[in-house]
Amino acid sequence: MRRVAVTGIGLVSALGTTRDECWRHLVAGRCGVGPLTLFESDGYRSRIAAQVDDAAVDAAFAPVQRRRWSRSDKFALHAAREAVVDAGLSGAGYAPDRVAVFLGASTGDLFRNERYLRAALEPASGRRRLTDAWNHFCSTSVDLIATEFGFEGMRSCIVAACASSTMSVGTALDAIRFGRADAVLAGGTDALARLTYSGFNALKVMDPEACRPFDRGRNGMNIGEGAAVMVLEDLETAKRRGARIYAEVAGHSLTCEAFHPTAPEPDGRAIAETMARALRDAKVAPDEIRHVNAHGTATPHNDRAESRGIRLVFGDAASRLPVTSIKSMVGHTLGASGGIEAAVTALSVYHGIIPPTIHHSETDPECAVDVVANEAREVPLGCVLSTSLAFGGNDAAVVLRAV
Repeated sequence: MRRVAVTGIGLVSALGTTRDECWRHLVAGRCGVGPLTLFESDGYRSRIAAQVDDAAVDAAFAPVQRRRWSRSDKFALHAAREAVVDAGLSGAGYAPDRVAVFLGASTGDLFRNERYLRAALEPASGRRRLTDAWNHFCSTSVDLIATEFGFEGMRSCIVAACASSTMSVGTALDAIRFGRADAVLAGGTDALARLTYSGFNALKVMDPEACRPFDRGRNGMNIGEGAAVMVLEDLETAKRRGARIYAEVAGHSLTCEAFHPTAPEPDGRAIAETMARALRDAKVAPDEIRHVNAHGTATPHNDRAESRGIRLVFGDAASRLPVTSIKSMVGHTLGASGGIEAAVTALSVYHGIIPPTIHHSETDPECAVDVVANEAREVPLGCVLSTSLAFGGNDAAVVLRAV
């Protein structure tokens, strides 16, 4: 069975529109959460978000592309371009039909679809534009990336709420492992929309201030947007062609809690099983894991359940296992979150640095883990774990390790 390497990374988030910019600000502990300006927020409990700088992304595209493509599509293609260049994939010699594209998503072009519907129902609100209904499928980004680079291999868009792009990375891992592809662009993309913003506000899980994962005083999440694309390829081929290897994707898992549509199983048993399955798939023992990049939404129930799951898997060692949540800086990017976090975890392995969980004052006693609080931690990392917990009970995890 082939081993799989991460050889290219592209990132778009509220902290920047390039990999290096995002990484630099993550390590510095900069917060990308600020006032929401994309649409009106009057009347909401929370009026802040981790919003991407549209101008920086749009500058990379022609006017017709800016007009026709959704924000989610542009985030994805921008990240894919960076990842492909980073990996040197265009000159790697792979046959086009052996390069696949797998992304996770959840909102697609919902923002413009909302504008189209409003114009249809309330003509005085503005003209109906066909481009606002153009790319309503979540899978559009997959096709745009494949067309841009002429990739003719498998294509898939996974829509499983906030675990979507973690699952896409796992699907890519298996595709290369078992010979269905030689290289895969994997990750996720998502953009802000009124439906998701108002929905999470209605559930009262949005913090009016910057979120505080695992903190005693946490009061909910901040919603965000962005994209991550990683180039995954056969490890031995990557070595032979002299590619830079950020990390090996060693294993993955996906499960369904079947507990509640929006709440996690409270004792952590479900996420513990997800993590344990990923470790077994990677043939890695719990005591080999040196860091967990947690889902860490800063909602009371999620953080508590995830922390309990970590303790079930790692036992007393959990109190010494560095855990971080980058959602404190880039917000909860929904379908893109697992891809962004997997990419950042690969960068952590490569650089030996764990970005911090900012805004952290005091760890909740019910979240008894070693939170990397407020300042980045420089530490050698062998094997690491990235987790995702999603609505509908969708859980996923990936194991990455140094090469």
